[in-house]
Amino acid sequence: MSTIEWTASQLAEIERQKAANPPNRRLSIEFTLEQREAWRKAVEEEEANKEATIAHHRRIVAAAAMPGFFGDLRRAINASGHRVITLPEEIGIDARLLDDFRAGEADLSPNAIARLVDALGLRLMQEIPPAVNPLDIKNTHYEASA
Repeated sequence: MSTIEWTASQLAEIERQKAANPPNRRLSIEFTLEQREAWRKAVEEEEANKEATIAHHRRIVAAAAMPGFFGDLRRAINASGHRVITLPEEIGIDARLLDDFRAGEADLSPNAIARLVDALGLRLMQEIPPAVNPLDIKNTHYEASA
């Protein structure tokens, strides 16, 4: 994915439009010929990868629906409001690794998980199962003495 480099005059125009109409989120900027070509190539690339992008998104949704700790963690990422573009840098991992983790295609190290939990503002809690009642254990035979 490429980013368009704005010229000094475009940046000034962006600031002018923001100041003139703060609540308006739409800005109108005229592209240079080079920017228009870069944008056209980016659109073509996105179109060419459309099916793979959709399939990857479906894997992310499916992985977040999984039960257990990792499903919970993936749902927390989605619900956190953190931008998935900046989160990898915040926790010190490669962006592709976090993307693959979100899709259920990679694991994170315990240290990366700890940093992720901290970045998301989560707190880990351990569930301790109830004590096992020996009478509930299958294949155990107790006889009453007379």
